Amino acid sequence: MKTKRIVPLLVASSLSWPVGFLSQPIQLWAAQQSDAAHTDDAHGDGQKRHRVDCDQAPTGTLHKAIARADQGDTLIVSGTCHEHVTVPIDKNSITLDGGGTAAISGSDPAQPTVLVRGRDVTIRGFTVTGGLVGIAVRDGGSGRIDGNVVSDAEVYGVSVSVLATATIVNNTLQHNGQAGIAVAENGNAFIGFVDSTDLVASPNLISGNGTQGIVVGRNSYARIVGNDISQNTANGLLVREASHALVTDNVINGNGQSGIGVQQGSGVILGAGGDTIFTRPNTTTINNGAFGIRCQIAGFTDGRLGSLNGASGAESHVEGCVNSLIP
Repeated sequence: MKTKRIVPLLVASSLSWPVGFLSQPIQLWAAQQSDAAHTDDAHGDGQKRHRVDCDQAPTGTLHKAIARADQGDTLIVSGTCHEHVTVPIDKNSITLDGGGTAAISGSDPAQPTVLVRGRDVTIRGFTVTGGLVGIAVRDGGSGRIDGNVVSDAEVYGVSVSVLATATIVNNTLQHNGQAGIAVAENGNAFIGFVDSTDLVASPNLISGNGTQGIVVGRNSYARIVGNDISQNTANGLLVREASHALVTDNVINGNGQSGIGVQQGSGVILGAGGDTIFTRPNTTTINNGAFGIRCQIAGFTDGRLGSLNGASGAESHVEGCVNSLIP
């Protein structure tokens, strides 16, 4: 069946998901015929490191190397990979390491540039551009998205959806068509930290995106800790459609609408007291366009308001929203 191009919704006030994106099957790309150029560097535990130079091999080299990788292997990637790549369901516990210099560029705006369906997959140190989504974790997949620069995707920089889980740390997510990060359809994400024992955050910079900085929707959950969520066209964070988020110790500045939006039976907890990354309130030093936090349509807010603020005031609770915030 021919895949239709999906046109993203770029209007800042739009609350619609791209039609059919998060639940549609995503076609797996066929590997190219030429072999990946790589060198194996065996370790005592049987795991291997494979070197992939996209500048010295044909298009499709990285995709082919993933197909050859075994559980626990690491692909050390250099150069610019002009391709869309998939880590399929049967490829678990592998790492793609760009070393802070490699790039993956997707030319098809109807397909993710990087699609993760395997479990315990790490995507680290790449510049990822283009595609429908920069990095998509979905269909029960799980992974760690660490230290990447993701920009210019048609819709989302990073998405976590359809029973997937992801840890998203140390990334720069800018100038994507809609949200920098989307968590949807029973997705679960840690954003800005790795483990609940962390003493310091591993912050993401999420700015300049076409609608929300982060959107959490369709019965999903996110813990959002220690990030810079600023200068996005709509809300810094939008939690909607029976979803929930723990939101602490973030800088939320200068977003076009509210710093945090909560609606449609969703709720947020903003920190319960104490002085850790998981308990400190959020901070605004440059007012957001509307409110610091706006809650509507049977949502709830709890925890400490902190210095969240906007041009229309610190908070707004309407349409049956329950306000349990304290200063």
